[in-house]
Amino acid sequence: MRKFIKIISLLLCFCMVSAFGFGCSPKGSGGTKEETLDDNKFDTDGELQASVLSPQDTVNLVCSTDDYGRTVDLIDGMKEDKDRYVGMWYVLWFGQHGGQQGGTYDITKLLNDDPDSLWNTAYNEVSPPGQYHYWGEPYYGYYNSRDPWVIRRHMELFCYAGIDFLVFDATNGFDYLDVVADILPIMEDMRTQGWPVPKFMFYCNSQSKDVIKILYEGYGDKAPDNASELKKNGIYKDEKYKELWFCPNGKPLIAAVTDPTNPSAGMVNGTNDLHRVTDPDMLEFFEFKESQWPTSQNYENGWPWIDWTRPQHVYGAGEETVMNVSTGQHNRLPFSDAVLADKTYKGEELMDTMWGRGYTTEDGPDHSDEAVRSGKNFEEQWQNAINADPKYTFVTGWNEWCALKSIGQPGNGEYFTAGNYNRPYFVDTFNEEFSRDVEMVKNGYGDNAFLQLMRNVRNYKGNKVTELPYGSVKSIDIEKGLTQWNAVSSVYFDLTGETNRNFINISGTETYVDNSLINDISQVRVSSDANYVYFLVETTEDMKIDLTKKNSMTLLIDVEGVNENSFKGFDYIVGRTKNEKGVASVEKYNCSPDGKVEYQAEKSGLYTYNGKYMQFRIPRAALGIQGEFRINFKVADNVTQPENIESYYTSGDVAPVGRLKYAYRGK
Repeated sequence: MRKFIKIISLLLCFCMVSAFGFGCSPKGSGGTKEETLDDNKFDTDGELQASVLSPQDTVNLVCSTDDYGRTVDLIDGMKEDKDRYVGMWYVLWFGQHGGQQGGTYDITKLLNDDPDSLWNTAYNEVSPPGQYHYWGEPYYGYYNSRDPWVIRRHMELFCYAGIDFLVFDATNGFDYLDVVADILPIMEDMRTQGWPVPKFMFYCNSQSKDVIKILYEGYGDKAPDNASELKKNGIYKDEKYKELWFCPNGKPLIAAVTDPTNPSAGMVNGTNDLHRVTDPDMLEFFEFKESQWPTSQNYENGWPWIDWTRPQHVYGAGEETVMNVSTGQHNRLPFSDAVLADKTYKGEELMDTMWGRGYTTEDGPDHSDEAVRSGKNFEEQWQNAINADPKYTFVTGWNEWCALKSIGQPGNGEYFTAGNYNRPYFVDTFNEEFSRDVEMVKNGYGDNAFLQLMRNVRNYKGNKVTELPYGSVKSIDIEKGLTQWNAVSSVYFDLTGETNRNFINISGTETYVDNSLINDISQVRVSSDANYVYFLVETTEDMKIDLTKKNSMTLLIDVEGVNENSFKGFDYIVGRTKNEKGVASVEKYNCSPDGKVEYQAEKSGLYTYNGKYMQFRIPRAALGIQGEFRINFKVADNVTQPENIESYYTSGDVAPVGRLKYAYRGK
């Protein structure tokens, strides 16, 4: 009888121990059974204190790797030995020339689907002469320059890329002040949030005198009734958005025609004063740089928007120097002639003499997809600028995209017999290889040119981080509230003020609508201990979480040292599936060479949320982490195509945007 009682007692003890062990599993038993919580909510216990860090600190801790294995390294601020600035050519014309922008004509698509219409000199609806034609389709579609959804994304990318100033293109005699009136409030909003948003300047050429006067004081009573305030009253006279003026030497910088020998000066009454700036008040108010065309003489004060010499010329003297960097150069006009296979120049095929994206001085022409999409030309141009180390590096450009389809007989007579070859032509841009945009493109170089830009900007002016300092080391109970996170110093910000999209395209023939923004992420905090990595995600409003969807508030994690079968540099994804017991999936990416994405389940993690906050606790073992480690990560909410990196630029909210990622080092 006693033996029986003893056995019963042992069984009861075993059951109690087992029950206790399983019941404590959320606190870290390390058992094999899936950990769960009572529910997926945490208790509030106070406010999350503001961090002393700034958005610039976040920018410094953002990194990436492109499709060619080139890394965007971390920086610790900027070099301090002298001033360095990076400017970006920015085009404002989309949707602003109605008569010439009646449709979305895409040269790349026409070359594939209907080349006869493209090369037809007669009017046709598929490719009409006199209309703007795109060389390719941007990630954001054939957008209108006034689309606030696009503007905000552009400015966010510029903040991360380290662009110091935008050069608004007013070279053709148009001021585009209604567009600028939509851009500057968004830039100002970002500036007041503390983000390093670029400043701005204008580049004038044709009708410089008239355009500058309008930029200064507006059209006044001559402005249309529906004109913007800037169109009516200008920018500079009333000191509008003064904090955004690019004034490296005290005065607002502007490029224009001031030299009487400049071909764009224009003759009037026997003097070259028709279009050049001569007003003493304007000459005193602005700091002028001379409009510098690649076909004209080199002005010491020239401001080159492109350069047709290799290596590029350094303009200026002393400390006031500038060099242009571009992705491709239309050194033999027009750019579209590069594809005329039956034409030669001095015994070479015409294509081989044009400086497309794959061309370099050392290797000459390279028309391969890898050379074009990796930006061999752009890389060489950047290396020349880094070696020359000017005060200003002026990049051409972000978003030209279009050229008019013209009909005529251009050519210098060296490869055309004058007057015998009437043809369609596109002067400044034509296709992926023979174009000069950095902005992301569909079905081509993708986001590689943007990442290449960011990497080289940091090489030019950034202080490289030789070793990332350790981040916060603190255990977090994700069933408790926010005050425990106040001791965590690893804080990463995201731009706020995101909106959904609803705006017409360039031609007004289509409205782009995107309602995928659900949660606007504002910051992320990270900590770790011997067993777990912890994340806190904050949004601007109470979170809306849909447990039935696999794209609702997920983490993408790159574990350094794990490089097999990753998705665009990310090894794991957390939270594709979540349940009401606080369980969040941890899955390893398993991507095939052809781009197919599959997932391999790992040990799950836990999550809780309440109001504007979500906490994650992820076992280090689930991420393959042992000992010291570094992870690079992002938060993605409601990305509509989560297996396509393009969608991380164009949908939901992603912190940080696109292929960028925050860096954290743990012990």
